[in-house]
Amino acid sequence: MNSAKYIEIFKNGQKEGIRDVTVKRKLQTVRKFLSYLEDAQTDDLQNIDRKNVYEFVNSLDYRSQTISGVQFTLRQFFNIMYEQRLSSFDGYQLFPMITTDKRDSILSYYSPEEIKILVESIDTAKKCGIRDKCMILIAAECGLRSSDIIWLRFDEINWDKKLISKTQHKTGIHVNVPFTEQVQFLLLDYLKNHRPDVRSEYIFINTVTNSAFTSAKILTQIVYKNFEKAGIERRCRKRGAHTLRHSLATTMLANNTPVPVITGVLGHASSRTTQKYLSIDVDGLRKVSLEVPE
Repeated sequence: MNSAKYIEIFKNGQKEGIRDVTVKRKLQTVRKFLSYLEDAQTDDLQNIDRKNVYEFVNSLDYRSQTISGVQFTLRQFFNIMYEQRLSSFDGYQLFPMITTDKRDSILSYYSPEEIKILVESIDTAKKCGIRDKCMILIAAECGLRSSDIIWLRFDEINWDKKLISKTQHKTGIHVNVPFTEQVQFLLLDYLKNHRPDVRSEYIFINTVTNSAFTSAKILTQIVYKNFEKAGIERRCRKRGAHTLRHSLATTMLANNTPVPVITGVLGHASSRTTQKYLSIDVDGLRKVSLEVPE
């Protein structure tokens, strides 16, 4: 990769009057990013997608305010590279909005590869292994909240269409969420071979009480425990069940999925809610020409 060329173009693109220390800090960030790409055997900016940039940002063990500064620099860098036709996307497509409020936390995101490691590391030989793996996979692939998984009912599963059709506990909004063959296989395996033989309208059973769960928080505990066992580097990220929902939405966005489609998967009342959820504002979306329904 011709890092020197990219750095020189970026340096020449800085406005007059910017303090030298600010330019120096920006260049340091860009060098670190380009070095990251080189380590990943990337030889040209045209060969990367937004997911590569997100993974770089998530690899940084920085405070949230410092991360925001990195995002601003990378946004400017890719705006300049896009203008020079050296990148397939610009900075506003990459970071439509950047959170700067000290009270806000950076989105906890785990890559699809990390999610795969998490799921595959679950010990299914243990008493609750299949149940836990099934719930975690539903959270990761379907994006349902903990309460909608913990209290998933038999009548909410459409086996023929591979569809979860239910009214969400938190919002009261009805959703139809497709599930994969892997989820179907795990569900059937759990129901046939591992679920306690108790009468309950709910699919997942607490093996201690042989009854339905009384709190949705148990899923966060299960996810956290399995993240620890999987040995996935934390890097200041949260490890609860909601991070799986966050990660699915972020991956969909990185794969250019329209926000209204993500809204449908997450079961939000409107795309505005989804924008806030993904730290995206309406102005930022307008800059990348995405249609946002009112």
